[in-house]
Amino acid sequence: MVATETAKTVVLVLFGLCILWIIIIVVKNDMQTIVRALLVTAVMGLALYFLNQTKLEKLSYTAVKNELFPVKKRNYKFEFREGYVAGRPTTTYIFEDPGPPLPQVMMNGGKYMAIKDVRWVNSVLKYLGLPPVAEGVDELASITHQTIDADKYRWDNYEKGVLLLERGLCRDMTAAQIFTCIARITIYSR
Repeated sequence: MVATETAKTVVLVLFGLCILWIIIIVVKNDMQTIVRALLVTAVMGLALYFLNQTKLEKLSYTAVKNELFPVKKRNYKFEFREGYVAGRPTTTYIFEDPGPPLPQVMMNGGKYMAIKDVRWVNSVLKYLGLPPVAEGVDELASITHQTIDADKYRWDNYEKGVLLLERGLCRDMTAAQIFTCIARITIYSR
């Protein structure tokens, strides 16, 4: 993580050097490298503009990615249920089709999936008024080796208890699209 003020200073110095580079190219009449110099100067200018506009105090790859490419906020229809399972209070959110998208990556071996980018999960949890998860998880079936646990993801150290997310296939008929989505979220309180 880098402080934003430090990054601003570095980019400002590089931008000044790029301007100097363009001046030297024009004085020497070396027009073969002018396009390259203009491109580098434009990139430095855009970086400086971003650093001046951002409200981030510390920069990291994830923070910049979330700032530049935020997850689209949508409204999802869901059913809310409360009950008890084995004497523990549970809260379940069941999403109607089409539910929230769930990007996944294939694990080694190709048999199971994993959630690595938790931005999508956290945007849905924020929509539901729940605290975010800290990190991605592997498919529960890859841990238990039970077929009943396929399409399920579990966070045991979740702030409100144990969070169980179930994936499904959703159909968005307005875009004629089929995608992996979040079908159900269940929280088992401690």
